[in-house]
Amino acid sequence: MKKTLLFLIVLIAFSTIHAQSISENDSILIVNKIDDWNRAWKTKDAVLAAKWYSDDADFTNAFGFSMIGKDSIESFLTRVFKMNFVMAGDSEQTSLKLRPMSENVVLVVSTISRKGQKMSDNSELGDRRTTHHRLFKKQNSWKIVAHLISDARKIGTSKH
Repeated sequence: MKKTLLFLIVLIAFSTIHAQSISENDSILIVNKIDDWNRAWKTKDAVLAAKWYSDDADFTNAFGFSMIGKDSIESFLTRVFKMNFVMAGDSEQTSLKLRPMSENVVLVVSTISRKGQKMSDNSELGDRRTTHHRLFKKQNSWKIVAHLISDARKIGTSKH
């Protein structure tokens, strides 16, 4: 996880120095893939959630669980989507930024606000804001090659 985070930080810093641009069509394709992830969370569809990951994608969720590869990510999300306490509540994307690194590499940073999620003991988790850092790479098509999720919550308990 530390290696992925360091890599993303270096990419962000590099992008501010060597900003590139991508086509409007590529931007739309990438945003549609992010929309698929958001739709998959609402419908509990692990296949759709994992659809745009590369076969060797590096994924780390907000709780530090890491996996490599589209199949592992899909398997993990299949288990997550069956956990009623995790799936309780509603999510809304509140921001989305595309930061082109080159003509075939784009960092996408999005923020999700989630209300009503539960803890494993079914108690209230409190409002959450997760930030998703996804690195897309275009070979034949745009694929997610790295995805790091961070978590920020305001809760009044020591359970965080």
